[in-house]
Amino acid sequence: MTIMCIVCKGSLKKDKTDYVEKNKNLVALIRDVPCEKCCQCGETYYDHVTVKTLAKVLKEMQNISSEIILTVMDYGKNVA
Repeated sequence: MTIMCIVCKGSLKKDKTDYVEKNKNLVALIRDVPCEKCCQCGETYYDHVTVKTLAKVLKEMQNISSEIILTVMDYGKNVA
C-alpha cells in the first residue's frame, strides 16, 4: 500500500524539515526534523514517535521559559 498526500494525492518521500512552534512566551525552531514530504505539493507529515518527541521537548522548553525567547536546536543532535 502506497501512502499518498491527503492534499494532492502526490507520493511521499522521507525528508527532513525545520519545525517552528510559537506559543505564549516561546518561539522555537527545531531543525532537521524527520518527516515525509509530498513530492508534488510539499505538504509535510510526521510519524507518531516524532510528534510525541516534539511535544515533550516543547513542553519542557515552555516550562523553563519565563520571558519571550527564541530557541533553535538540531533535532538529530539534541532531541533524538
